[in-house]
Amino acid sequence: MHPALPERWESRALRVAMSEEDWQRLESLIQRIACDEPTQARALGATLAYLMNHESATPAEPGPLDWLDWERRKTLQTLRLLRPGA
Repeated sequence: MHPALPERWESRALRVAMSEEDWQRLESLIQRIACDEPTQARALGATLAYLMNHESATPAEPGPLDWLDWERRKTLQTLRLLRPGA
C-alpha cells in the first residue's frame, strides 16, 4: 500500500449502505475531522475511530424498547386475547 500503513494497522474492504443525507453528513465529518490524512481510506478510518472513541467516552443511557420489541409484545398480547389459555 502506498503510503505504507503504520505498524499494527490493517486495511479491510467495507461496504456500507445508508441514506444520501447520512453520506453527506459522513463526508462532512471526514472533512472536519481527518482532512489531513494522506488517503480517503485513512480519512474514513480516522473518522470512524474518532466516532467510536467519542461513543465509548459517553455511555448511552438505557432507552425505551425499540420498535421490534414493541411489535413482539403487541403480537404476544394479541395472541393471548385470541387464544385464552395459550
